Order: sequence, then structure tokens, then C-alpha cells
Amino acid sequence: MKYSGRIWSLSILFISGMVFKIISYVKFGFIPLSEWLINAIFIVPVWWVGLQVDKSRYYAKELKEKEQELNQLFNSVDAVIFSYDLRSNQLIVSSKVKELYGFSSDEFEHNFQLWKEVVYHEDLEQVLEFEQALLAGNGGMSEYRILLPNGEVKWIQKRITPIFDSKRKLIKLNGIDIDINERKKIGELLHHTQEQNRKLLVKRLEETEQRYKSLFEHNSEAIFTFCLGRHLIDANKAAENLLGYSLEELKHMDWESIIVPEDFDKYMGHFNSVNRIETREMNLSLINKDGSIRIVQMKMIPIITDNEFNGIFEIVKDVTESKLAEEMIRRSDKLSAVGQLAAGVAHEIRNPLTTLRGFIQFLKQDIDKNYIEIMLTELDRINMIVSEFLILSKPQGINYQLIDIKLIVQTIVSLLDTQAKISNVQILSDIDVDHSLITGEPNQLKQVIINLLKNSIEAMPNGGEITVNLKQTDPNALSIVIQDQGIGIPADLIPKLGEPFFTTKEEGTGLGLMVCYKIIENHRGAINISSEPNKGTSVEVSLPINFR
Repeated sequence: MKYSGRIWSLSILFISGMVFKIISYVKFGFIPLSEWLINAIFIVPVWWVGLQVDKSRYYAKELKEKEQELNQLFNSVDAVIFSYDLRSNQLIVSSKVKELYGFSSDEFEHNFQLWKEVVYHEDLEQVLEFEQALLAGNGGMSEYRILLPNGEVKWIQKRITPIFDSKRKLIKLNGIDIDINERKKIGELLHHTQEQNRKLLVKRLEETEQRYKSLFEHNSEAIFTFCLGRHLIDANKAAENLLGYSLEELKHMDWESIIVPEDFDKYMGHFNSVNRIETREMNLSLINKDGSIRIVQMKMIPIITDNEFNGIFEIVKDVTESKLAEEMIRRSDKLSAVGQLAAGVAHEIRNPLTTLRGFIQFLKQDIDKNYIEIMLTELDRINMIVSEFLILSKPQGINYQLIDIKLIVQTIVSLLDTQAKISNVQILSDIDVDHSLITGEPNQLKQVIINLLKNSIEAMPNGGEITVNLKQTDPNALSIVIQDQGIGIPADLIPKLGEPFFTTKEEGTGLGLMVCYKIIENHRGAINISSEPNKGTSVEVSLPINFR
């Protein structure tokens, strides 16, 4: 603070005092005491006046410097800073307004509504709502677009703080306008990029889902989806075809009723041992809705989602046909081996048999009659086995012809009826079909029916009924079904029937049924056997009407 005001005030007091003293001295010849008292009295007031002058100059200078600093601050900030006094309706705005709005600060100061006039028309409603909030005393922030004089559209961010007096009356609005155009462009670009990435991700997810759906729904192998609680979640069409049940039926079924009892414990052991890194594979048999058994290969694969193990895929391949084919190949190999044996040995055995039979008949007068009958019976038995051996060898010159299978069945039933009655067995037949002509070798087919009927009679030591049905299963095939009430055959032995030298009879050779399989195989037919112990056995012989 300078002292010029006080110095000038005291100087004026001293000079004026000297002038008055000189005048008094000239006029009165002396200086009155009052002059000195007056000068002394005015020294303090004059000093105080000079002090106030110095203060006013100092504060005026400080204010000017502060205003300069504030203007420098306003103009140095890369934004528009403004202050609007509602009492004086005066606007102070920084010079950066020209860069942001394209209008000078003077234009804004003379037209405060200019800030609304430049708002882009699509954002005007938003800005008017922001203004109403400000006038209500609520500060805040708003982002909107403005239209520059050159036609360019620019994004800005306006932040305003309301100022109140002691009575909470709004007196001033202080704010800042920031250019966010580049940020918005980057944001829009990022949004566009994110949207493109989102669309691409959605597309890839859809493609992945479609590929999974296609793999799941159109897979030739059955696929089951289980939760860890062993509840079925989903299954594909192949699974429905495999088991004969719809998906909804499968969801409400106990899986134990679908798996054959002897395989269920194995299934549960494999299911419970699957974890997030280990799979399980096994062979087991499933029960179709129609009661048939399907042999399958099952692979259990863990389902991992969000790094959590929460389910199991069961991929099931039906190998029933391949297993049957393997069994047919195995039986064919055995038949071939036996056939080769038969071809090499049968004639060598039959010739000595003929000689032995001739000598026994020649010497029967010298030997006990009972012994003769026993020897001839046993020789006939050996000869029958040799005959069966010869059938197993590769057939040569079999004469296939058009035959009436109905007539053959009637003849055999009549032939064996007497033998059956001796064993207290009644043969019932239902062979009334419209078309019974097929292509085949009559003697061989007679042998098949005789062997099967004899097996049924022998399986009923306590008597019972045998039913023989002849039916047309489809336009190209006939079936002969022989059902008895005998002792039955255990399920585990049925697959072995027809194998060389396998029999369930005490005195059997196993060759009879083996011959039957061979004959029907040569006729392009099939033999299916089903049985229940102590309830009986059913044998179905399927023959094509014309296989050539």
C-alpha cells in the first residue's frame, strides 16, 4: 500500500495552515493560538482521509488485478465459463465461447437467450426441461447438440451450479460448457464397434447353437442329456426311435425300467464315476417300448458350463444288428467247420455202417433177438447223425421248387400226432392262410418242422399242448410258429442254441437244431426263439415266398 494519499493530505493541511498563519500574522502582527489548535485538531482527520484514499486506490488496483487473473483463468480453461446474475440480468462469459459456439462473448452478453437459440432442434425439449430444473434451484448437467453458424452440429456438456442468497433466493447461475464432440464421436464409434461385435457374437452364438442343434437333432446316434440327479433333460429323435418312447414319456420314466436288470448296476456304477475330466464307455442292453431288446454301446461325457460340472451326455449307438451279424458270422464259421468235417468223415462212417448192418441182419438168427434190435437201433441212430452231418456240408444240387408249405405242415402234424398222444401231448394247428405257395426244398423243410415239433414234444414230459400256426407276416413272407408248454429254456442259453454240439437235452447232440438253422439259412429265412422257464418256448420260422 502506497502513502501518497496521506502525504498529499498532510501537505495540503500544512500549506493551508501556513497560509492562514501568514494572513493572521500580517493582519494581527502575531499568530493566534487558535491557528495552532486548529492545525493540531485537523492532523488526525486529514491523516485518516489520506489513509482511505490510499486504501481505495489499493483495493481498486487489487480488484483490477483479480479481474485480470479471473479473465486469464476464464480464457485459459479449454471450456466456456460463464456467470449469469439474475438480479442485474448481466452475463459474464469467457472468450472461449467463440471457439465453442461460433459466436463472440459480446453477442452472448447482449442476448442471453442465444444459448437456447443455437440448440439442435431434436434436443430442444431436453434443454427446456433442464432450464426449468435450473430455475427451480436444481443444479445439474446436460449433454446436447448445438448448431454452429457454419451448419456444423456439435455436442456440448453444460454444467450449472445455482447460487442463493441468505433467504434461499436464486440470484446467480455459474456454469461451464465443455466441447464433448470428439468424445461423442469416439463413443459412437465404440458403440458402433460394440454393436458390430455384439451382432457378430450373437451371429456366432446362433451358428454354434445351430451346429449343436443340427448335431444333436440329426445325429444318427441317440443322445440323452441328464442332470447330475439322473433326471432326463433332453433327447434327440434317434433316442426316441431307439427306445420307441416320445421325449415326454422318457422324461417321466424311471431309467431302471429301460435298462435290462442285469446291466443296471453296471450302468449306475459308470454314471456315478463320471466326473469333469473323465468319460465312461460300456456295452449294455436296453428295453424298447415293444419289449424287444436293443444291444447298445454307450459313452458318457461330462457337461461343463461356466467351468462347472452339471450334467452328463449319454451317446448311445445301436449295435444290435452288428452283434447279430457277428453272431451269424460266428455260427456260419462253426457251421462251415462242421460242414468240412462232415464232408470229410460222413462217407467214411456210412460205408462201415452199411457193412455192419448187413452182417447183423445176416447173423440175426444166431444172436438174441433183443440184442439184434438194440444194435440195429443204435446203427440207425449213428446213420441219422451222419445224415445230419451231410446236410451241414455245402449243399450240392438241391432242387428248389414251388411247394405248398401249408400241405407240408399238415402232413408233418398228422405224422407226429400219434407220437404226441403217446406222450400225452395234443397238437393244435391253425394253418388256414390264403396263399401258402413258396419256393423251397420240400424234404429239408419237412426235416426242420419234424425236428422242431419233436423238440417241443420232448420238452413236455408231463404232457400239454403244442400250437402250430401258419401266417403271412407281410406280402413277401410266411411264418411258421410252434408254441409249446414245456420246461422252457433259460434266457442266457438261448443265444447258444444252434451251435454245434450244444443241447439242453440229456441225450441230444445239438446237431438237429443246427441243421434247422442251416436249412432255413439256405432258404434265406430266419429262426427266432423266445422262451420262459416253466412256461414254454416259442419258435418262429420265417420264410420268404420267393427268394430266388
